[in-house]
Amino acid sequence: MLGSTHNHSTGSDGKLSPEELVKKAIELGWGHVYFTDHYPNPRSILKEKAVEYHDENFFNENYLKEIKKLKKEYKDKIEVCFGVEFGWLDGYKEWFEKEIKKHDFDYIIGSIHDIFDKNKKPHAMENGKGNWLKSSENFGGIKKYVQECYKQTKNLVNSGLFDSLGHLDYIKVYNENQDLFSEDSDWYKKEVLEILDLIKKNKMALEINHGGIRKCKTTFPSLWILKQAKKRNIPITLGIDAHWPGHFDNKIMEELISIAKQAGYTSVVRFKNRKMIEEKL
Repeated sequence: MLGSTHNHSTGSDGKLSPEELVKKAIELGWGHVYFTDHYPNPRSILKEKAVEYHDENFFNENYLKEIKKLKKEYKDKIEVCFGVEFGWLDGYKEWFEKEIKKHDFDYIIGSIHDIFDKNKKPHAMENGKGNWLKSSENFGGIKKYVQECYKQTKNLVNSGLFDSLGHLDYIKVYNENQDLFSEDSDWYKKEVLEILDLIKKNKMALEINHGGIRKCKTTFPSLWILKQAKKRNIPITLGIDAHWPGHFDNKIMEELISIAKQAGYTSVVRFKNRKMIEEKL
């Protein structure tokens, strides 16, 4: 009866309409389905055209009406939960606070998709390996690029605005062979462990995101990070980060559950009305 807590529909950059997404979840036998479509960035950021994930048409009025309708129409078959994925923008905390108050969210994911340089220009992490390397030059090299990413991740966590942290180590998207940086290096582990300590302090959940397996052959975050999260008793969510019809698959859910168990977890969490609900694996 478990289900993915991270899914995208045509309300942002997904390929299934909201109703198609709900019907697919029912077909899979899920007990709940979450809409966590990307929230549109403020116009000042959209003008930069650095982010392919955020369009001003995302989260439009028709989409919001559709989600409300589906909640009522399918309430006897599945629990439809209204969530969102915000892409963190350093220096925009007040904007996030204002936008969050506009909606009755069940669940809010905070994720890093872009890293802001000293000129306040965003650099999209997933824009090709060549562009990743070119972006790193704006920060003084790969190590400083990664460190700045995690500095901004800490700002996200410390904001206190979000229920969970999405795809923690997304910065490794092109690091499948660890030819960009080593996850075993002391400086890298220090950055990650500091984030975990802050997640614990701020009583957030940490997402296991299947998108990493599709992109770089390991979940976001890596298994060693999940084991460290378990040592800190940080609760986890299971997110397929589904965009395409083929992403909605119980084999993927089984894979996420298996990874959670490898990390030592016996339960996962989800959110309803911003309240954490624990479910046994």
